[in-house]
Amino acid sequence: MTDLGLRRTPPNPAWRTAGFAVLFAAAAVLGRLTVVQGTVVNLVWPAAGVDALWLLLQHGRRSYRWDLLLVGSITAGVDLATGVGTAESLALGGVNVVQAVVFVEVLRRRTAWATRPGPLLLDMRDLTALLLAAGVSTTLGAVVGSVVVHPGGAPWSWLAVLVWQARNGAAVLVVVALGLRVRHLVLIRRGVDHPQLRPVQVPRGARAVELALAVVASVLGNLAVFHWLTDYPIAFPLFALTAWVALRFDTGLTALRTAAVSVAAVIYTLQGDGPFAAVDDVLVRAGIVQAYVAIGAALGLALALNRDERLVLVEQLRAAAAYSEERHRQVRVLAKASRSVLLADDPRAAVCAAVQEAVGADGVYLLEPDPQGRLTSTAVVGMDLPPLSFDPDPTTSLTARLFAEGTPYFSADVSEERGVSPAVVELLGLASAAWQPAVLADGRVVAVIGVMWRTPVPHLCDTALGILSVLGTEAARAIERGTLLERLARAADRDQLTGLANRRRWDELSAVEAARASRTGRPLTYLLLDLDHFKAFNDTYGHQTGDALLQDFATAASGCLREGDLIARWGGEEFAVALPDCTSQQARVVAERIIAAVPHGQTATVGVAQWVPGETAAQSLCRADAALYAGKRGGRARAVIADHPAVVVPL
Repeated sequence: MTDLGLRRTPPNPAWRTAGFAVLFAAAAVLGRLTVVQGTVVNLVWPAAGVDALWLLLQHGRRSYRWDLLLVGSITAGVDLATGVGTAESLALGGVNVVQAVVFVEVLRRRTAWATRPGPLLLDMRDLTALLLAAGVSTTLGAVVGSVVVHPGGAPWSWLAVLVWQARNGAAVLVVVALGLRVRHLVLIRRGVDHPQLRPVQVPRGARAVELALAVVASVLGNLAVFHWLTDYPIAFPLFALTAWVALRFDTGLTALRTAAVSVAAVIYTLQGDGPFAAVDDVLVRAGIVQAYVAIGAALGLALALNRDERLVLVEQLRAAAAYSEERHRQVRVLAKASRSVLLADDPRAAVCAAVQEAVGADGVYLLEPDPQGRLTSTAVVGMDLPPLSFDPDPTTSLTARLFAEGTPYFSADVSEERGVSPAVVELLGLASAAWQPAVLADGRVVAVIGVMWRTPVPHLCDTALGILSVLGTEAARAIERGTLLERLARAADRDQLTGLANRRRWDELSAVEAARASRTGRPLTYLLLDLDHFKAFNDTYGHQTGDALLQDFATAASGCLREGDLIARWGGEEFAVALPDCTSQQARVVAERIIAAVPHGQTATVGVAQWVPGETAAQSLCRADAALYAGKRGGRARAVIADHPAVVVPL
């Protein structure tokens, strides 16, 4: 939408000035044709309204001084052409300019037009300012104009001044009101955004029938008053029709009807028809018809604008209620999301689901860096997406850039975004998208939330952006919390020095392997390894070197095993190994391979015991321990296979 903060000196198309000049000249000629006989007072002077509207809409433009000159020149030219003296014509031209300038300045200072030239005549404050500006300017114009024309021999009277003021005031009120309503239509067509600028509501159905009845009633009413029942002074009851239209239909229609009724009243009075024509005094007659026009215009506009204000207030209350309800819904979503993220087994999916519900997205995914630094999807909700992986280069990938910068981003048309995969956009039929980094309190970005819409979203409101920010923080916390829990779980099951499974983890998994072997009947062999002369090595080279030997041996031994094998630190310099699907002879080959891989020039002795049905893992390891000590006694640096048990203890 277009902002109402218009420039103070916008460009001024020549056709605007030319159009106003032609309209003003026609209005001035029309006014000069209605001069009251024996006076210098015109019965109507629509030019007063045209020049007031002209200078109001042209104020602040670069051609404004030329507009002032044209108003004065056209007024003087029309007066000269219709028999007014030169001095008097020039003076009246100046009076018209001063009157219009005073009107504009008073109206600007009583409204927001002075600082923000947006739409006018939207509420009762604007109407009050319009009435005040019209009253002050036309009173000044009437007094000064009467003084100007008096030296030329024209009779002067207070009644003539009042008629002059009423004539100009009615013209200003009717023409400016109608012109401003037309300007509203132009602003709406241009897309100007204003809370009180309501589009024209075209009546439909029953309202259209009612409008047609109002038009027929207005036509018949005015014909009755000004044409058929001319002997009865009943014009003012027609204000009931004005009230009907003003209270039921658009303010623009009210202004248009007011202008039409005013023209009809003036034309009939000029022809000597209607209730006002019965007044003998021409000046009094002119004053009455102008008062009728002004009162009708003010009444209709006041009722219509009051109606508009009420409608705007109702719309604002409804919008506020809808906004409040949406805020409550979003708060509930956030509260639910916080609980679900805290309690969920998979907080990543919970965060994505909360984002989808909060902003009405078609799909949401979570991207985290993998060990190679690529941004990889770890959770997807709402769309059948294949695993996503994005280039970590910020110069080629929008997602990578947002991750690196830690800044959120919204795209109303994702197909136009550089750094977004066209293949993904086409595959999923995406229209709009948003990205929200998940940032920890210390500023570290741990993930990016991607939000996708298949239906175009022109913009995200501040509330939606705030929710994304909050859920981004929740995602960061959930990921960090999950990482810490994983570390704690590893710390509980892992040996801190070597990183291998500890004794507790060994007891759990070795029993599982024994149960599996019992169930499948496949072989299972246990190894118990001990580093030879470790105490002497430790005493000679120090504990730090001894720790390094343990760490390096754990790495070397792990490298000799298959993916499904289990190795654990049994205690001190002893290590235990479980080899599923492996006989004792096959396990001996593995043990010799491990012995050959012992680092730092050291050796190891290995006891090998194949599990037999009915044995526990602990019993098998006891036999491996006996074989280990047999190997120690036999000279170390060797693998010894344990004998089968003489008696098998049933499980």
